[in-house]
Amino acid sequence: MAEDNKKRTFEVDGKKYAVRVPQIDEIRGANEIRAKSFNDALSRGDLLRDQLEGELRKRKLWNDQRENEYQTLRQEVLDGEYKLQKGGIRLNHARGIALNMSEQRSTMVDLLSSRTDLDSNTCEGKADAARFNYLFASCLVYDDTGEPYFPNKLDDYLVNQDDPVAVAGATEFYYLVSGGDTVDDKLPETKFLKKFNFVDDKGRLIDKEGRLIAQDGKHIDEYGNYIKWNADGTSTKIDNQGRTVSEDGDFDVEHSAFLDDDGSPIDEDGFTKSEEVDTTETDEKEEPKSKPKAKRTRKKTVSTKTAKTDEVAQETEA
Repeated sequence: MAEDNKKRTFEVDGKKYAVRVPQIDEIRGANEIRAKSFNDALSRGDLLRDQLEGELRKRKLWNDQRENEYQTLRQEVLDGEYKLQKGGIRLNHARGIALNMSEQRSTMVDLLSSRTDLDSNTCEGKADAARFNYLFASCLVYDDTGEPYFPNKLDDYLVNQDDPVAVAGATEFYYLVSGGDTVDDKLPETKFLKKFNFVDDKGRLIDKEGRLIAQDGKHIDEYGNYIKWNADGTSTKIDNQGRTVSEDGDFDVEHSAFLDDDGSPIDEDGFTKSEEVDTTETDEKEEPKSKPKAKRTRKKTVSTKTAKTDEVAQETEA
């Protein structure tokens, strides 16, 4: 994906599209849309952001416990930033601090998810969304010609928001106008991990050879599956215990017959192999026709649970 300060290009189904920076008249139009959307929401009695905290507590989506947990995580992240900035500790220990900070930030985001969801329904949240939609619908273009993807702009976009190009383009536009994809790069823990080559250019953990690893240090492929590297440079998929897994997801192991309670192997039909009787007649003249042939019998197994139940029943009757 090519990008610069004025546009970002992306591809969908082999065709290239782009989002460009809004022009002055488009920004003015978007601000008018925002003001109208805010007033409409306010007149309907929609929630204001100042009322968000109280509404969250009323709906039991936020409480003192969540607040304390969030503040504790925030303080731990700040303490981690201080330690990374100060230095003077083993590099491997500093790596652990940075990774822990990343997990703590993720937990903080999860804690705030209910707040974020409700915020989108406030007067301000709806107004901001209307402004964004107006600008995006105006700035999504075909990369080769620069012609708008939505000729009727906002009207076309509102009825085609599930369009694959619109979905991909909205994310790219957000990154363009907010610089959102570079926020993580500015975090202290990210700077540290990249500086000492603990992550690749996509922020994924790597070992000294540049191969992908999980948080536990085990090798993984690009899809997050555990793997082990072979001497010839190829890799084999495994589970977290190191057992080989086939491409279809099954364990790559040779199957052996199951055993009965006596330790004898059981065939596919459920019979103990020692119980099978040879029913082949050796001499038809010696065997009278009226004599029945031997039948294969299935061994009856009584579970421990059933046996105990019978004992209790007998004792009760006695």
